[in-house]
Amino acid sequence: MEHPMVDIIIVSWGHASYMDALFASLAKLDYPRDRWRLHVVINKDGDGTKEKVEGWKGGRVGPAFAEATAGGGGERGMPEIIIHEPHANLGFAGGNNLAMIWAMRHNSEFVYLLNPDTEIMPDALAQAVKVALEQKDVGTVQSLLLRGDHPDQINSRGNALHYLGFGYCMGDHDPVSSAPAEPVDIPYPSGAGVLIPVTTFESIGLLDEYLHSYHEDLDLGWRVTLAGKRNYLAPASRVVHHYEFSRSISKWRLMERNRWLVVFKNYKLATLIALLPALVSTDMAIWAFAVKGGWLKQKFLANLALLKPGTWKYLLAGREQTARIRQVPDWYVFRRMTYKIEYQELKSGWAEKIANPFWQAMYSSYLFIVRW
Repeated sequence: MEHPMVDIIIVSWGHASYMDALFASLAKLDYPRDRWRLHVVINKDGDGTKEKVEGWKGGRVGPAFAEATAGGGGERGMPEIIIHEPHANLGFAGGNNLAMIWAMRHNSEFVYLLNPDTEIMPDALAQAVKVALEQKDVGTVQSLLLRGDHPDQINSRGNALHYLGFGYCMGDHDPVSSAPAEPVDIPYPSGAGVLIPVTTFESIGLLDEYLHSYHEDLDLGWRVTLAGKRNYLAPASRVVHHYEFSRSISKWRLMERNRWLVVFKNYKLATLIALLPALVSTDMAIWAFAVKGGWLKQKFLANLALLKPGTWKYLLAGREQTARIRQVPDWYVFRRMTYKIEYQELKSGWAEKIANPFWQAMYSSYLFIVRW
């Protein structure tokens, strides 16, 4: 198999406690050390991440380093490690973009985005690269994510894209045995473990830094599809994700704001007009959901952000970018979306008994309406 140059990027914000396990797994990668580089972007100064990374960079982690790098015939071990210190929280998008720009300037062929709260299997990178080289029109290749608390269960076999801008992991808590045997198309990849050809960024642009956190991978996958490329799952490429669903109230502001932003940015105007009944009625329901969930203030701030002049300037520029990269009509993307929410962490009687049937009825009608 060919071994193209790959830059693995980890963006850390208070993740020092995860570094030893992550780096021990990286040291066991069966990918030639001279064909990959490792980037760590430290979004939070003074949290101990830099010290942990420098320990691995200098081989000063004692038995953990010796055990992790043993064997492999000289192929395994830590490659060149580049530490980026922006001295600010650039978010997931900005942090990854910082390292990606470096990689693209230094002859990288692929970047692999990897969450700090993960452990990567020895053949995961090679398997992802294999899919990228063998499949057609590759835009992204996601690894199969396994749950850290139950490694025999899936965390994500790709992410579902709801036609109103929601996104969630597919297959969460399902047995690993239920994963596809071969690479398959997915709506969009999880940013926790995804290989991306540099040519993808050259054609559609980098991650959207305005989103900062949440929906960046959703927006990336949507733009990949609009550009006529495909998002794939590489089921033989596996990453253990020590994932914890955050129930922080503050996150709802960015999730709601960003949901609207990607919808406004990536749909054609005619599609937005057609979707107005579903968008408005769903938004009214979310206001009620916010009251019940105690995040009414966050919902208000999310909607208020949409009225700011800076937001509209951003949206106009984003729509221009989408128009430039668009190679497929909205109906093509629409048929790759879903009308329901099945994610266990967000399941509720409201979603299953009211929202999903309503969304299904609207979605069925839009399948006939959206012909552009």
